[in-house]
Parts: sequence; structure tokens; C-alpha cells
Amino acid sequence: MRTVSFTLAFVLLLTATAAHAARPFVTDDARIVDPGGCQIETFARVQQRDNENELWFLPGCTPAKGLNSTEFTLGGNKVDNAGTGTANTLIAQVKTLLRPLQTDGWGFAATVGALRQHPANADASWSPYINLVSSRSLLSDAVVIHANVGQLRDRTILRNRYTWGLGAEIALGAKLYGIAESYNQAAEKPSSQVGLRYWITPNRVQIDSTVGTQAAPGGRRTWTSIGMRFLF
Repeated sequence: MRTVSFTLAFVLLLTATAAHAARPFVTDDARIVDPGGCQIETFARVQQRDNENELWFLPGCTPAKGLNSTEFTLGGNKVDNAGTGTANTLIAQVKTLLRPLQTDGWGFAATVGALRQHPANADASWSPYINLVSSRSLLSDAVVIHANVGQLRDRTILRNRYTWGLGAEIALGAKLYGIAESYNQAAEKPSSQVGLRYWITPNRVQIDSTVGTQAAPGGRRTWTSIGMRFLF
């Protein structure tokens, strides 16, 4: 169940779904990839206390015509845990932009999707989810705040899990951004993380990293992540 919990926490953002907030956020934002464009996000995360390693690969695209306010994502992850073995999750999502985020304004979006969760030593199952997203630009985009509320129907335990996320991205330079956020789901303690994003090539190639923490039975969990993002 630990693997399922971390999977949902990530889906609150589902990092392949945003044109600029994206990695390394978990909290989603009211942006999508430009019409006719695609992106690939990949990253690794290490859970120190649990001796657990995650590898993520998340491509997403927005059609050039017709559904050009909708982004489609299909990807997943693999989790190796020294104690429980290997688990994986397939993610399929559609994100619709309801109001584009503009400088010093508000933006709104909604996502629907499903996770095919396959915990170690258990059968796979599909769990649908929905997430509502709002973003607020401040100080000519120097600070952007994101807030999410959502729900997952977790079919691995046959219960609904309500979720929330709150994050901020802060411009630290022409190519460097800082992020800070907290997020949670029902029956879990809130998680928090901070990180940096750097554009090697603006709006084309990005590298990023985070450190995070979550209170949990048996002691606090901590993690680090490093990733890359490509837009084309």
C-alpha cells in the first residue's frame, strides 16, 4: 500500500501535464503543452528510509487542431523496494484547460484519468480519479500559486481517497526557478518538498531536483529526486 500512496501523491500533479509548472511539482497547474506540441518527463526518486527507488517516464501531447485545449498523457513508473519487491503503475490521463493562465490573472483546469496499479505480490487494478486545478499569477509571473482538490477511487482497497495540493513556483533568475509545496490524500500524513528547476534551453530542455519529507509510522520518510524534461 505504500507504493500506491506515493503513486497517488504524484498524480495530484501528474508532472507530464503542465507546460511550465510540471516537474518537479506534484501539485498540478492550469497550463498544458502548446497546441501541436509534446513533452517527455523522466525522473528518478530515492526513498532513503525505505530503501526504495522509483523511475518515472511520462510523455504527453496536445493536438494541433480540434482538441487543442486538451492534453493527453500516457506513461507510468516502476518502484523497487528492498522489503516488498517491485511494483509498477500505468497512468492514462486527459487534462482540459478551462481558463488559460495569464500574467497576474487566474487559470483553471480539470483532469480525469486512471491508474493501473500493480503492487508487488498483488493483482493489478484500474483506479479512476478526477482533479480540479487553479493557478494564480502574481508580480508579473515572478510568483505563481497552484491549488488542487481531487478524488481517487482506489480499487486496491475499495475506498475513495480525497486529495489536495498547494504549491508555489518562484522565479530566481532568467532560467532558474524554486518550488515549494505540500500535498496529501485521505488516510495519509501530508508530504512537503522543495526543489529547483533550471532551463538548459528555455522552454525546450529542463533539469530539476527536489528534497521532500513525510511523517509516517516508524519514523519520518525522506526522499530526493532528479529529473529532465523535454518539450518539442
